[in-house]
Amino acid sequence: MEPDHSLNVRAFTMLLDVMRTSIDARAPGEVRSFIDRVLALPDRPMRAAVLIERLRRYEAHLCLALLEGMLDRIVRGDTGAREVLLDLTSTRPLGEALGYTSARALYELARKRDRLSVARLFLSLENLAGREVDEAFLKRENMKMPDESLGWRKAHARATDRMKLDRLLFDRNPAVIQLLLKNPRIVERDVVRIAAMRPTNPENLIAVFRHPRWIPRYMVKVALACNPYTPVDIALACLPHLMLPKLRYVAANGKLKPVVRDSARELLARRAQNLADDDLPVHRLGVGGEIVLDLSDEMVELDFEAMARELEAWNVEQPE
Repeated sequence: MEPDHSLNVRAFTMLLDVMRTSIDARAPGEVRSFIDRVLALPDRPMRAAVLIERLRRYEAHLCLALLEGMLDRIVRGDTGAREVLLDLTSTRPLGEALGYTSARALYELARKRDRLSVARLFLSLENLAGREVDEAFLKRENMKMPDESLGWRKAHARATDRMKLDRLLFDRNPAVIQLLLKNPRIVERDVVRIAAMRPTNPENLIAVFRHPRWIPRYMVKVALACNPYTPVDIALACLPHLMLPKLRYVAANGKLKPVVRDSARELLARRAQNLADDDLPVHRLGVGGEIVLDLSDEMVELDFEAMARELEAWNVEQPE
C-alpha cells in the first residue's frame, strides 16, 4: 500500500505549527541580545544592511516575532530597540528592500495575527507620501533669496555667514538642505526648524531623517512626527521615540494622516497598559518623566540564527 501523501503533508504542517509556536514563545528572550549585536556595528548604514539581510533570510513567523518583540521593548522604554528601529526604517521603503514575496508574507501574517504595529512598517509605496505639494511651490525654491542661483545657494550652504545660513534654512531644494545639515555652523534648533517647516518639500524632511548627526536628537524626531508633510513611514518610525505629551498631540492632530494618528493612539494604549502592570521592573524615571525599565534580568537568551536554521531544516524536509 502506498503511503498517504496528504497525511504526510498534514503531519508536517502540524509539526511546523508546533515549531512556530515554540519560536513565538522563545523569541522575546532573544530580542535584547539581537539588538546588542546590531548596535555593536559601527554605523547606521551597516546596521541597516545587516537587518535587511536577516529579515530577507528569516521565515515570516520568525521575522514577526523579532519585530514584535522589538516594538514591545520600545514601548517599555528600551532605547537600544528604538535605535535599531531607526536603523531599519532608514531603508525606505522597507517592503521594497525586503523584496515583494518576503514583505507580502510578513505583512499578511502581521495582519492575520492583528499585529498592526508591524504591518504598518510595510506600507505600500502609494501610502508613503505625507501631504502633497504642487510643482509651482517646489519651483519657487527660496522665497528669501529669489534671485540667487542654485549654485550660489549651495556654495553658501557650505560657508559660515550666519545671516545667509538663516535664509537658506527656508530653501526647498534638498541638495541645499543636505549641505546645510553637514555645515558645522548649523545647530539643533536650525534642524528642528527645517524639520518643522510647513509647507515644505518632503525630500528635505527625508534628508533630515537620513542624517546620522541629527536624527538621534529628540526634538528633531518630534518635529518630523508632527509635520503633516513628513512621509508617513518616517513619521511612524519617529513615533515610538515621543514622550507622552507629544504622543497625545499627534494622536489628536487632525492635520496628520489617519494611520499616523491611529499608530499614536495604539502606542498610548500600550504604554498605559504597561504602566498599569505592577509586575513591570521599573528602574527609574527618565528625562521628562519617561519610564526607563531595568531589563537586565531577562530570561536566558537564545539565538535567532539557531531558530532560523531550525525552521529552514523543517522546510527542507517538507513533502512536495
